[in-house]
Amino acid sequence: MNWRRRGQGRGQAVIAALLLTLATALTAPAAPAGEEAYAVRSPDGNVKVEVNLRNGQPRWSIGLKSSRIVEEGLLGVETAPDSFSGVYELAGTETAAADTTWKPLWGNLSEVRDHYDQLTIKLREAGGKQRLLNVVLRAYNEGVACRYEFPTQPDITDITVKNRLTEFRFTANHTVYQNRNYEYGSVKIGTMTSKSECNVTLDVGQGNFVSLTDADRSDYSMAFWKSRKDVLNTIVPTGPPASGKLPFKTSWEVMIIGETLGKLYENRFIVDNLNPPCAIANTSWIRPGKAICQIRNAQMVTAELKKLLDFASAHKFEYMEIDHSWNGAETKWTPEEIASFDRNKREFWEKHPEWRQNVLGNPTVPAKGYVPFRPNSFNGGNLVDLDMPELTAYGKQLNPPMGVCVYVRSALFKEFGGEHAIDDVFAAYEKMGISGVKPGFTPSVSQECERTVAYLVKKAAEHKLICVIHDGYYPYGLSRTYPNLMNIEGGAGEEAEHSIVPEMKSVHDVMLTFTRYLMGPFDYTPEIGKKPPFPKTHCHQAAMLGVWYGRHSIRGGMRQWSPVGENSGGEIEFVEKVPMLFDEMKVSAEANRYVTVARRRGETWYVASMSGAKAETYPFALAFLPAGRKYKATIFSDTPGKAVATRSQQSVEAKAVIQIAMEPNGGHLMIVEPDGEANAGR
Repeated sequence: MNWRRRGQGRGQAVIAALLLTLATALTAPAAPAGEEAYAVRSPDGNVKVEVNLRNGQPRWSIGLKSSRIVEEGLLGVETAPDSFSGVYELAGTETAAADTTWKPLWGNLSEVRDHYDQLTIKLREAGGKQRLLNVVLRAYNEGVACRYEFPTQPDITDITVKNRLTEFRFTANHTVYQNRNYEYGSVKIGTMTSKSECNVTLDVGQGNFVSLTDADRSDYSMAFWKSRKDVLNTIVPTGPPASGKLPFKTSWEVMIIGETLGKLYENRFIVDNLNPPCAIANTSWIRPGKAICQIRNAQMVTAELKKLLDFASAHKFEYMEIDHSWNGAETKWTPEEIASFDRNKREFWEKHPEWRQNVLGNPTVPAKGYVPFRPNSFNGGNLVDLDMPELTAYGKQLNPPMGVCVYVRSALFKEFGGEHAIDDVFAAYEKMGISGVKPGFTPSVSQECERTVAYLVKKAAEHKLICVIHDGYYPYGLSRTYPNLMNIEGGAGEEAEHSIVPEMKSVHDVMLTFTRYLMGPFDYTPEIGKKPPFPKTHCHQAAMLGVWYGRHSIRGGMRQWSPVGENSGGEIEFVEKVPMLFDEMKVSAEANRYVTVARRRGETWYVASMSGAKAETYPFALAFLPAGRKYKATIFSDTPGKAVATRSQQSVEAKAVIQIAMEPNGGHLMIVEPDGEANAGR
């Protein structure tokens, strides 16, 4: 364990360390104010967290090697109805350490190491009720985590945390990168948008980057991040209150650390490590894979969707997703909405009176006929003619088999204010043979909503449904506990394209890797293979599957995008072959310019790159390949002036350097696999 108490002689320090390591609950009279200082280091010794109890206030500093990142930031909480005093004395310390591994079902790494040293600072109010508060600090090679615990204690049965007072008091006014308003390097701490969208990444100098997020939030409210204007260079968490019976703990506040921008993405698994292990006893039914959505590919008619299943299976997809309207209107219309629609509807609806039955908000029965888009949308709708059991059975008998996933508006669930219990809805889906569910417009942020989302994912697992949650809900590592949660929206994806200024569209794609994707998977719903005019090349769009992770759901354009079609350079080959679980990952990047992610599965490497608004050319060394072996690289590169790719092949080995050249808003793809013939002849 890498921790020590400062201000002691060497002999005293050794004795104290032995005693404190063996103790599980050390209590001792408080030392004089201003003299306590404790530290915990990461296993490799490069990351150090130090806590001082100065004038009764706990303050922390975070160092990376010889540099300080955070200097004397406040630690503490504000509680209700009677707030903790904020003036404490030391009640004891406790240490712990872990070095274990676990195996994800999908993601960037097939085996994850969970290796940390932990220090718990036990505090007692110096006056008043002398209540107890623990500050738990973990130091990983990949970053730092902090949470607050309220242990069982006399005269207190429950607690409400109004605010966490944690200060990330940085040593300079660093440049900020965050999704909110697409502030990618255009602001600093002092000028960032008042409240982030749950994640903030900072360039802290000397090539180092850090990112602030949260973890283990199933019984806590969502954390946002804001600049504290009255304290220089300081970012603090903010969010709704959270309550619980003692013992109670907050979610983790996490600082991911990367010695390069690329290392941030390589190190993001710290978020997963801070969550409980898998709670599903039998995970054999959870099948990782890509999905194709019916939107702009087929009508919601059984015969058409069978053809889409055929296409998707032939191109190595695992799921087909049916979006809104399959079960009627997304929400149950009120009598007033029905009356208004009836008064204002166009002539089309006179010929389709079935609309009245299709707006009653039943999430378990397919609609029949035409479904209006919204109560105030009078010009047509979606045609639905589904035999769901027939469709799901058809998909499962294909080779490879296809699962069918469906959308449902969360407002229909009783737990979110609707009429239908989550358990009943999911039982109906299981009976129909449905493989996955996509709850949309899912409420989030509050502790109650976060609890309900965790319950929803748990119930989905009980009914053997994979789950993809949409809209404002953000990940925090729940997919480790319930790996059936295979993707989450929580960000500006393809649907937000129209709202982004042209010069920022592809920059957003590049920087999502180092902001929103650090929190967890992102259901960006890319539309690959769009016909020109469109600002992003096909290689850029396909690279989304090679750079990012999670169960990608691809929208329209795929049926026209075939390996022999005039609108394709064969880049669908990369989409077909790229897996969802990898053994190793290496990332290189320049902020706002480009990202290259090389991920290995077995002996094959999948290398995907995206550029921002400008063309990029740079050398990419294949030094990660084993020396002395021959490999075959299948390369898909941008075609100047066109959206489609140019396919080529070449023999490569460890000393090879590939010149990656991308158009503006471009991409580059490679599949690097052992060359059996060349190696056999050696």
